[in-house]
Parts: sequence; C-alpha cells; structure tokens
Amino acid sequence: MRRLAIIVSTSPGSGDLDLALGLAAAAIAAGTDVGLFVMSAAVAGLPSRRSALSHLAEAGAELVCCATSATALGLDEADVAMTLGGQDDHAALVHRAGRVAAFT
Repeated sequence: MRRLAIIVSTSPGSGDLDLALGLAAAAIAAGTDVGLFVMSAAVAGLPSRRSALSHLAEAGAELVCCATSATALGLDEADVAMTLGGQDDHAALVHRAGRVAAFT
C-alpha cells in the first residue's frame, strides 16, 4: 500500500495547514495511507479545524501533533483533536512513508 507523510510547521495564516488537510483527504480518497505530523506555528490552527481532523481520523489517517508545541500554547489532545507526540513519531511517519510532503 502507498503511504504519504505530511509535515506541517508553518503558521495557519500561510494556508499550508488547509492545503495539507486537503491533500490528506484526497490521498485517502485515492487509497493512500496518510500520516500527518503538525508542529511549531501550525499547531495554533488545529483547534479551529477539529471537524476536518475528525474526518481524517475516521478515514484512518494517523494524526500526531508535537506535544512540545501544543504545551507551549496551552493546548491538549482534546483541543487539537490529535495524539500528542514527539520527534520520534515524526521520524517514524517519515520512515514508513513512500512519499513526504513538507509544508515548512
């Protein structure tokens, strides 16, 4: 099976987080396994995108948010609608992927 890792670190205002979520949905619809890792400034945009993240999770996407970035913003797993993880999770997503899309 094809596997895509998507990494997002840019601020929500850049539009990259929305592009990444759209890419993830399209990849899943095309039969690709998707892993999404969100870190740094991008984490601030997660609370307002919980619905989209829920749909991705229901479709089987692996969703991980950088715990350090979330904690710095006072956010927890419920706020970001993703599992909190670290750079080991980031590295594992990239390692398992056949392709990587980085919005950094």
